[in-house]
Amino acid sequence: MAKYRIWIIGLVSLLILFSLSQFKQNSLDTRSDQIFNIDKSDIFRINIHQGIDSLSLSFNGDNWSIINHDSLQVKDNTLNGFFDKLLNLKRTSLVSKNPSKWDKFMVGDSTGTHLKFYDYNKNTLAQITVGRSNAEWSTSNIRINDEPEVYHSSENVSWQINPSPTYWGEVVEPDSTKSDSQ
Repeated sequence: MAKYRIWIIGLVSLLILFSLSQFKQNSLDTRSDQIFNIDKSDIFRINIHQGIDSLSLSFNGDNWSIINHDSLQVKDNTLNGFFDKLLNLKRTSLVSKNPSKWDKFMVGDSTGTHLKFYDYNKNTLAQITVGRSNAEWSTSNIRINDEPEVYHSSENVSWQINPSPTYWGEVVEPDSTKSDSQ
């Protein structure tokens, strides 16, 4: 009986050590497949450019605005959807390590859509170049910072990185229900 007790104590000890090791490993989980390692609260400016089209969004601490488009008010649902998708975007499979193939994957300097996030002091937090994936409709091709590698992303976000002011904003009509007479 004493022989089994030693085996049981040993087995329980191993299970406890294994559980502690797993817990410790999970707490050290890296975000290596995560494209952006930034918080939404750190972003104060967004620049998007594609070819000759460009757009800048600016956050003043309370509201987002479209720079040089004062007549448009930023659509909150568009911006929130953008942050939800982009800040949780992951890279999946490696497509290429060859910079000469960037244009083929639509992530070249002239073929891709460029996205940059800036902090309060206008320092670059992160940048990616996005292109449509011809092989996978449900993903985008992405190039992170100035790295040569091109990856598939976990979702297709090419349509959300749009340099059109009317995609991000709308004209807000004055409230006509208020009476001007008193």
